[in-house]
Amino acid sequence: MKGLKKIALISAISAAPFAAQAQMQALDDLSMSELTGQAGVTIDVNQALISVGEIAYEDKGFLVIDGLRLFGGIGGPYLDQIRIHVDVAGEDPRADIPSGTAGEYLYNESVLTGLANIDEIRDNILEVESDANVSDGDLVISMRTTGLFPVDFTLEIDSISLAKQTNDDGSANRTNVGSLRADNPNSTVLVSDLKIVGNLGPIDIVVQEESDSMNINAYFNAKGDVTLPFMGTSLGFSLHNTRGQVIGFGPGGEAVSFAHAQADIGVAEDYLGADQDALRVTVQDFSGDLDLTDITMGNGESIGAIYMTDIAITADMVVYGH
Repeated sequence: MKGLKKIALISAISAAPFAAQAQMQALDDLSMSELTGQAGVTIDVNQALISVGEIAYEDKGFLVIDGLRLFGGIGGPYLDQIRIHVDVAGEDPRADIPSGTAGEYLYNESVLTGLANIDEIRDNILEVESDANVSDGDLVISMRTTGLFPVDFTLEIDSISLAKQTNDDGSANRTNVGSLRADNPNSTVLVSDLKIVGNLGPIDIVVQEESDSMNINAYFNAKGDVTLPFMGTSLGFSLHNTRGQVIGFGPGGEAVSFAHAQADIGVAEDYLGADQDALRVTVQDFSGDLDLTDITMGNGESIGAIYMTDIAITADMVVYGH
């Protein structure tokens, strides 16, 4: 990607409201007003561990995610140093975004570090990031960090598999929800032993009062390993922007770069006919570099690696049942 160089301070993350063992600290509106000049709520997530035993999607049969865990990365065992600003914008919406947009946050941190290529950094951010058009009445959720580094995370999933609607004995498989993987040991396993480690940069979520839509704008990276048993394949992967867009340092001293994703999610009115709406997802930008490494098939011998540079995706999609 184009040349965003090193930036010393950047980070952010989302915090799941169902996070087990989460210690959170909120400032009231008065305190926020004194600190930032406007009312609002700040949530600091100091320690969080998340685990889900099973997630089962039922159509007729089932898609089963078994053994999901989300926790800290190399910086420690917890998701931590997460700061979330929650504001409802007023007549001057720019005054109600405490740290600016995600891209502005990256740019401002670049200014603070005195980088010589600041104009190039600004131009690259403007190239990938779309204006969320925050206006009076919009809900603005800004996810940043309380530390000096991006928020590091680890995501593990034991398996993703399929399961039938009906058991071999004729009973409904729905009775096995909660233990579908264990009770269907011969079902096709799509993914096993998935492990992802990475960093989250600034993330913005804007829920628009007038248009019934939500804009998500995020900077992040991820790397890991995965096995695809139904294809007899395993590989490593890395999503980043290191080939030109190094923009920070992570908690181990390693260089950190961010891929970027931004999407607008809302209603596709009358898409299926009068008063028959659907879900519209507009991918405004997905950009970065992707490496697929140590690809093995069949006998376990590596067939090599694939490196993709300057991936750029935009798309308009509509989602509905059938």
